[in-house]
Amino acid sequence: TYVVGMPDQSPHPHSGVPIERVVAGGEGLGRLSDGRVVFVRGGIPGDLATIEVVDERRDWARAVITSIEAASSQRGTPTCPARGAGCGGCDWAEILPQHQLELKAGIVVEALRRTAKMDHEPEIGASVTRNGYRSGVRVIGTADHRAGFRRAAEDTSVPAGRCEIAVPVLAEMIESITVDPGLEVTLRVSVATGEVTARWDDRLGTVNGLPAGVHIGPDASLIEQVAGVDLVVSAASFFQSGPQAAALLVDAVSRHAPELASARAVVDAYGGIGLFAATAVPFEADVWVVETSRAALADARTNLDGREGRSEFVRSEFGRWRPTRGDLRPEVVIADPARTGLGRPGVSAVVRAQPEVLVLVSCDPVSFARDAALLEKEGFRLERCEALDLFPGTHHVEVVSRFVRAGTLAS
Repeated sequence: TYVVGMPDQSPHPHSGVPIERVVAGGEGLGRLSDGRVVFVRGGIPGDLATIEVVDERRDWARAVITSIEAASSQRGTPTCPARGAGCGGCDWAEILPQHQLELKAGIVVEALRRTAKMDHEPEIGASVTRNGYRSGVRVIGTADHRAGFRRAAEDTSVPAGRCEIAVPVLAEMIESITVDPGLEVTLRVSVATGEVTARWDDRLGTVNGLPAGVHIGPDASLIEQVAGVDLVVSAASFFQSGPQAAALLVDAVSRHAPELASARAVVDAYGGIGLFAATAVPFEADVWVVETSRAALADARTNLDGREGRSEFVRSEFGRWRPTRGDLRPEVVIADPARTGLGRPGVSAVVRAQPEVLVLVSCDPVSFARDAALLEKEGFRLERCEALDLFPGTHHVEVVSRFVRAGTLAS
């Protein structure tokens, strides 16, 4: 028996609780002696655990592990000192890497069954490397002015040290800078060029020890390369966890929509810096990039400059976007929404565009399942989906899916 977490002050300890599976959000699912479901932070399928209930409801409870009575065969020991100190960033650090993607795919299966009433097995896709994959992180200053990360389920921080998942240049920087307590700093490194951007609110504190040549502020930018294409990424713009992740997504989107190769018109919804429009859409095709972020849309204009096809940039919520009368109908819509998914407004926008194919990139399995159900009601059939691991060591899973509209050649 070994301790994996500090016990909460609860009058209801429970021993001998088996963890059956993991669920959306990353917690383990077990059952209390009275039959109620209990969601256990840190629980891994196959564990037999002693737990402390921290949130008790009539039909379910939430708990933390105080000790492991029998460890799952999928349980390992994290090598990162920050995790041992309580860092909440890699919440699946205790799960052996070879099991993580399969567990994540299982979460997708359950979400589709429970939320969308669909029986659909996702393909098991690729993963970025376990360590050294993140080219961008957000740190917070600790009480002793070090760069840190937040503790699991707490509003306190622990020193980051040499972060294992950051690319080497970024890991060295995190370890060497000083940050005023409580100040949040976003750091990004270009794997292609070595450029660095740093962004924080200088009204709230200062950062010292950054290397010479770092581009500072919301207007700072760097150039990253994905799928052989140079992309401008501003400090204020969203980018994937790193170029490895971006490349895996570009590949998956291209495979899920072979129609892109001959498409005359494509919509890149929630298009950000134009990642998919610049890499997966033919140079001669017309493309609409619909995006709310001013900084990202400015990057997209630069990244799509010089294309042979027409490029239209629309600063709008995708759910409010309507094609201009007379515009060519897109054969393909690529949508990469935030964690909340398309929702009803986004699905309505897809319906208005009337594509043959929708490729949906989802970063939350439950919102993906909700979107799948909404799309099915509107005549878009889920043909295939694939689970990708862009955040190893965490519960996060990316799903790339292909939907085809009834009555089109694609169907």
